[in-house]
Amino acid sequence: MRSQLILVSIILFVLAAPSELFAAPAFPRGPGFYFDPYKLIGLIISLLVWIKLCAWVDLDAHRFRLDAVVWNGALLGAGFFGFLFIWNLAAFWVTLILAWTMVCFPAYWYVTVRNRRADEEDQLLNEVFFKRIYEEYISKRITKEPKEGKAGGPRPIRFLSRSTTGEVEDKERVERVQQSKGYKAALEMVWNAIERRATDIHLEPTASEMAVRFRIDGIMTNIKPFNRAMGDAVVNIFKVLCNIDITERRKAQDGSFSAQVEARVVEFRIATAGSVAGEKLVMRLLDSSAQLADLGHLGMTESMQTQVRDVITRPHGLFLVCGPTGSGKSTTLYACLHEIDRFQQNIITVENPVEYRLDGITQIEINPKAGKTFAGELRSILRQDPDVILVGEIRDKETAEIACQAAQTGHLVFSTVHANDSVTAIARMIDLGVPAFMLGSALSAVLGQRLVRLLCKKCRKRMKPSAETLKKLKVDPDAVRYIYRAFDPAEDEEEHEDGDDPVACESCGGQGYVKRIGIFELLIITDRIRELIKENPNVAEIRRLATETGLRSLLEDGSRLVIDGETSIQELLRVSK
Repeated sequence: MRSQLILVSIILFVLAAPSELFAAPAFPRGPGFYFDPYKLIGLIISLLVWIKLCAWVDLDAHRFRLDAVVWNGALLGAGFFGFLFIWNLAAFWVTLILAWTMVCFPAYWYVTVRNRRADEEDQLLNEVFFKRIYEEYISKRITKEPKEGKAGGPRPIRFLSRSTTGEVEDKERVERVQQSKGYKAALEMVWNAIERRATDIHLEPTASEMAVRFRIDGIMTNIKPFNRAMGDAVVNIFKVLCNIDITERRKAQDGSFSAQVEARVVEFRIATAGSVAGEKLVMRLLDSSAQLADLGHLGMTESMQTQVRDVITRPHGLFLVCGPTGSGKSTTLYACLHEIDRFQQNIITVENPVEYRLDGITQIEINPKAGKTFAGELRSILRQDPDVILVGEIRDKETAEIACQAAQTGHLVFSTVHANDSVTAIARMIDLGVPAFMLGSALSAVLGQRLVRLLCKKCRKRMKPSAETLKKLKVDPDAVRYIYRAFDPAEDEEEHEDGDDPVACESCGGQGYVKRIGIFELLIITDRIRELIKENPNVAEIRRLATETGLRSLLEDGSRLVIDGETSIQELLRVSK
């Protein structure tokens, strides 16, 4: 910025300096008014826009960790020579266009480079950018309908209720809830949850109100509550849509329904439970039209992607993904399926529910009420000549044994299991009742994972890491000069010396984080580990041997994100404990 101010000061001095400094006394003078006001205004506007562009590039280059000196020099040099052309050549408008061409060339070059490091929503001057501009500004101006973002305006969302068979929409129940009290409040709540990228909605009764909480990026966020009567009405609406008993408020019930949101369908899976204060309801949001990620977008390192591809291209074996609920296990498995040629192999999935729709594979949804269980469906699909089988979750001994048997008989089996890390997943399978010799023969690899929140790049704060922090990250203190943390109003209140409360960041809503990315722990089952599982499945010994063969823990894998400024050490420690 200092170099920009110096250059601008020189240009302004040249424009405002007395003519005696640059011309001899005998220089012929005209009658006055020799400055064209339109040209002068065009020159001043161009100068101000150029200054603003240089300032933006300086800030944006630091944000994406690009060389600000190089890009500032390119823009300043192009602008300086452009203004020299304008000042010395006669054809003003031609030289103005030439000057802006000179400035736009390095500016477009910079945008191309920074787009490679930016997320899709932060990229500029591409198809997604212009489409977003059109949707946000132009389309809203030409439409005559009320704006969807205004309170009270129509929402592009419509509830759908399945029939008893789960296949056909039950219009009678939909019409019934549309006439019920609380219908608009339910629509507004669901729309708000979808807009804020919530994965779960919690309706929790208290003595006087119905508390509403969203789980956004894995963190519970309080929303404006309903009064008790309105909250009970909203709960009844969802129970009617799911075709479950609205008079039963003590026994646990579950069901599902759908919603048409603009051009896509979002699935909702609900579960109710009786409490001392009333009936609680939890909804899981499943966007079946969500863009399917590939291995390159999950957050894995290049070396880990290579190892995973080697495992999933084998003709047989069991590949397990472990982690807590909501850690992205299903997304990882579908990213693996995305790497397989779906049109040359017979791929069958058994899930509850089906979270992603993928062409070229057979997807079966579990329905315990109708007698469709994981074990039963898995046993039947083995007679359908599958090459690849995806089991949504291994919950019991029967399912685990059938999956291991399938992996030993020439099938490639993907599945998930609830475990803290990749090594304890082996102990979890044995606890379910799978014989150690069967598990050792079937298992190919175990991938443990978590999701960490990404720092908002617009409000994150740079900090000098302490020696203790660098020790936890297991990095060389001389290699890391600074890391980043989330914006904290309590710590950063000195930036608001006027006494006003800090304004929440528009990008992250004051949370300090936007979206999540995975950290991983890949355990490849080598011959030595396989023999150890068969002979003596001791968790400590397996972990020691795995570490010797290159196993990196979740904390070690996530440390690269802290060093790169993608997340904070506090977030990494919270997730990887």
